[in-house]
Amino acid sequence: MCGILFSIAPTTYSPPHSTSTSLPDLISRRGPDITNTHVTTFANYTLTFTSSVLSLRGKLTPQPLIDPVSGSVLCWNGEAWRINSALAPAGVNDGEEVLKLLLSAEAPEKGFAGIAGPWACVFFDAVRGRVWFGRDCLGRRSLLELRKGRWKDGVTIASVGDGHEGWKEVEAEGLRYFGLHSGEEGVVPFLHQEDRDEGQVSMELPFPKLSRTIEPGGCLNTDSPEVGELKEVLLESVRIRVADIPEPPGPGRKVRLAILFSGGLDCSVIARLVHECLPLDEAVDLLNVAFENKRFVEARNKANEASKYKRQTQPPGAAAAAEEPPREGAMDPYSICPDRITGLATYAELQKICPGRLWNFIQINVPYPELLSHRQSVINLIHPHNTEMDLSIGVAFYFASRGTGYHFPGGQPYCSSARVLLSGLGADELLGGYARHATAFRFRSFMGLLEELQIDVKRLGKRNLGRDDRVLAHWGREARYPFLDEDVVAWCLGTRVIGKCGGGEEEVVEGKRVLRLLARILGMQEVAGEKKRAVQFGSRSARMEAGEKGRVKGTAVIS
Repeated sequence: MCGILFSIAPTTYSPPHSTSTSLPDLISRRGPDITNTHVTTFANYTLTFTSSVLSLRGKLTPQPLIDPVSGSVLCWNGEAWRINSALAPAGVNDGEEVLKLLLSAEAPEKGFAGIAGPWACVFFDAVRGRVWFGRDCLGRRSLLELRKGRWKDGVTIASVGDGHEGWKEVEAEGLRYFGLHSGEEGVVPFLHQEDRDEGQVSMELPFPKLSRTIEPGGCLNTDSPEVGELKEVLLESVRIRVADIPEPPGPGRKVRLAILFSGGLDCSVIARLVHECLPLDEAVDLLNVAFENKRFVEARNKANEASKYKRQTQPPGAAAAAEEPPREGAMDPYSICPDRITGLATYAELQKICPGRLWNFIQINVPYPELLSHRQSVINLIHPHNTEMDLSIGVAFYFASRGTGYHFPGGQPYCSSARVLLSGLGADELLGGYARHATAFRFRSFMGLLEELQIDVKRLGKRNLGRDDRVLAHWGREARYPFLDEDVVAWCLGTRVIGKCGGGEEEVVEGKRVLRLLARILGMQEVAGEKKRAVQFGSRSARMEAGEKGRVKGTAVIS
């Protein structure tokens, strides 16, 4: 994981990025191990490259990476799990391997097409006089752009902005470039091979189009081949992402890996597969976040008061005497959060089916005043996203990735040392886990379900991964997404709809049928039945104020 800050401007002008001193600091927070700057001139332009590094692959290698022969420069923020279909060897710095690949490729776009894994980068090809920049086709790493008018008047490209207006997300649609000699600007798009025009320069997408095969009849059960196939590709995805994680700096043995853990289906299956990939003596942190939601606390207190009053005014022996008595004393606002309840239940289930593994369940409790003190920082990080929903999701990831809470049981203060976070994100889009998938099936059967899945596929790279990356990386940690591995995505898209979602209404409505069956064969019977719940509602980070109404969909702009 790295932070990128790049600017290009005519040598007689200044770049258009904000003069705020917060931007370099925000870049350095993403990569706390080392930060360097390299400045060069080319064709009457000044190019300034700044990179911060969170060292997770091979030896600590400062960036920007510079080729001494050509003068080409690479700012790399990513993980090249595979290069030209071969796994990157252990102990090798993948940024250095990517630079070698780009320098030896017939053209940069051919080099990038051979990389499997999340990435965002800026690459100055000094041989051809072009600046290339972009994100992988799924948009798993953040990259923002700030400019006023033409690029030739100055551009800033960065992993994170400073919250000021003008920043735009670099779309995960392809590899963009500026021609320093010609002044041209263009993009080499990601396309399926069958969608390319004759002679068009493009990069082939690493997964097929969504299978529209519908085979009527039959049902999906634990003996169905699709369940075993999903386990195979998902297990390999997890194995790649947890292998060879370096021990965090500092004295003593440290935990290397943490999981963003709500106790729900997606993250729990990931946790269970982690158990099959790591040695038993490797502890894993389960980061579970819960908020002091004033609206829920007030509603609960009002209900208790109403119950108490009713009991006091009813005559002895009345039906009210059979009601649950009101809770006395101060209420714990965190224990009533849905994700805390399911998290603890799944933690207990993991302990039973994964004997010998130390799972550290970390209760990350966020008091309302602490949320307010960090609110503006999160608003700046999620920018240019700016809705109430963006904020409620952003604060949940912000505090979860900070990793500071209390160890359960016992309540001792604890701060996770892990620099790698696993997330179950992506399963809902690929396997039909949203309520709207079930609604589409009720109205139009499998054709309606396929149309809804197709919408999700088309916008995989346009969703919110850039926003999430800016928040999660703020604490010097890297999020990894096993469900968004190229091979997992390829399996999900290439598998018939019944093989993912089931063959009947009850199975489709349940959501992610094949993943629930996988949870069962992995021994997680309780998890297999957990309902889908969005992070902002499970952690109670949404609609925090007492009496707040009218923002159910969270589309209101942040005030």
